[in-house]
Amino acid sequence: MEIIPKVDAPTPEELEQEQLALQEAKEEEVRASIISEFGFDEELDADKIDKAVSKEMKHRKDWASITKQKVKHRTEAEELRKAIPPTKTDVKIDADEVGKVVDSKLKETLEQRDLDALEYSDELKAEIKRIAQIAGSVKQALKDPYIIFKIEAYEKEQKVAEATIGRTHKSGKTKEFDINNPPEFDPNDIEGSEKRMKEWEQEAKKRGS
Repeated sequence: MEIIPKVDAPTPEELEQEQLALQEAKEEEVRASIISEFGFDEELDADKIDKAVSKEMKHRKDWASITKQKVKHRTEAEELRKAIPPTKTDVKIDADEVGKVVDSKLKETLEQRDLDALEYSDELKAEIKRIAQIAGSVKQALKDPYIIFKIEAYEKEQKVAEATIGRTHKSGKTKEFDINNPPEFDPNDIEGSEKRMKEWEQEAKKRGS
């Protein structure tokens, strides 16, 4: 006979969190919350607000989906346990330990999703992930002074690269950008070739995001 582990019922606090996660997120409320939390200006920071709202809505949708699966699996396990007569070999699992493992896996998945959603270089994302492990989350890491400095430096570098590509394009000194045609390497101009390749990669990443 199959042994069905017995898992204790969730606490009232856990049930309340599940109910909140399953509630349909309202975009207006999310937008207002983001503007208030980060002190955005509705007109000047419209693009940032839209991106933040989009990410948060997706975050809540993903969290609701994960919570539905969690509730479904718990319900199915409980129904299956009730359908089979108990035996002396029944095993009771520590609900706290199970909850810790599940929560850890969920957090890890959501943190990686938040990290992947950032439109930065792999090197910068690696730094954000490192600080997130100390700060507790990707969101907290983004508020760290060191990460803020790194992001500002990265964005300045991107603007310079974009301006350079724009100037060379207007002057006719370079070919029109082609995402399927990276620049050729010139062994006689290693430094220039590396620079052109870096500019092409940055532009390709920008257009592909």
